[in-house]
Amino acid sequence: MKPLRDSIANAKVRHLHFDQTIKATVSQITFAVPGTVLALVGPTRVGKSTAIRAAAKQVYPRTKDGYIPYVIVDCSRTDAGFMSMRYLTLDLLGQLEHPFYGASSGKSRVSQTETNARLALRRAVKYRETKLIIVDEAHHLLRIKNSGGREAALESLKCLGNETGAVIVLVGSYELLKGCFCSAHFNGRLTLIEFPRYGTSDLQMKQFESILATFDQLLPWAKDNSLLSMSDLVYDGTLGSCGLVTSWVLAALGKMDASGATRLRKEHFRNVRYLQQIDAIASEINYGENVLRPVEKEGHGKDASSTSSTDERGVGRKFRRLKPGRRNPARDSISRPKVVP
Repeated sequence: MKPLRDSIANAKVRHLHFDQTIKATVSQITFAVPGTVLALVGPTRVGKSTAIRAAAKQVYPRTKDGYIPYVIVDCSRTDAGFMSMRYLTLDLLGQLEHPFYGASSGKSRVSQTETNARLALRRAVKYRETKLIIVDEAHHLLRIKNSGGREAALESLKCLGNETGAVIVLVGSYELLKGCFCSAHFNGRLTLIEFPRYGTSDLQMKQFESILATFDQLLPWAKDNSLLSMSDLVYDGTLGSCGLVTSWVLAALGKMDASGATRLRKEHFRNVRYLQQIDAIASEINYGENVLRPVEKEGHGKDASSTSSTDERGVGRKFRRLKPGRRNPARDSISRPKVVP
């Protein structure tokens, strides 16, 4: 079963959203000025980590001795389940092969203060001529102990880009967006890139089904069973995310093997995916897709000076944003003159 597992896990499929995301990321990195922050966001398991690695290799295909053009570090929750900027800084120093802070230095990571590590990181980035700092699983930056920590963590990374001239790339789920908009100053440096799922239009579904057809050729199906024959079920269970197709196929193969069967059937898929799982993923996707709405073009019927709001019943209403010092026209109330005896 291991060769089958490896063939599924490493399957090469024609994934148009993957190719388009790499192209968009390469272009944004290429045109980014020093100190820019890029955020690559999308649904869970859509392929963001693989895409950012492929994009970085395209921008910086070759290296020379002592030169590290880009580094990639996972944003781990290392402080009693919370995110620690100190550990993130130390991990970056390790990736930059700093002689005093790397894994082979023999120094205790626990004893290093964040201030000293940050100063060392600034020098290491400049010494290694690092142009790109990639923080994967960046939505963990929102899990900071102290109040206001998420904004401080994001601002800290932005400042690192300013200090070193490196481009900062944050890679994470749509949850990351909950922290990205907390600061106007941060947004002034921010460019967003979305790695979307496959939608339900005819063209999108055709592309999604071509991915299913590729997996079908690798799987030991029982007669009259295939991913294509149950494409609606697969779409509902993966919400159009290619990475979730892979994980569901592997889970179904595990179920098949545990039951003693040698052929894959539809029931093997049904018994390893639960509605609660899909609801949680769908909720995050719904949030991200609603947030990522582009600026509307002129002439689309929306007054640029008006803003939408929603009342307690969820009914939308509009109000006009006035210039400072002005108010809506209204008739002043007439009062009776005071009679002086």
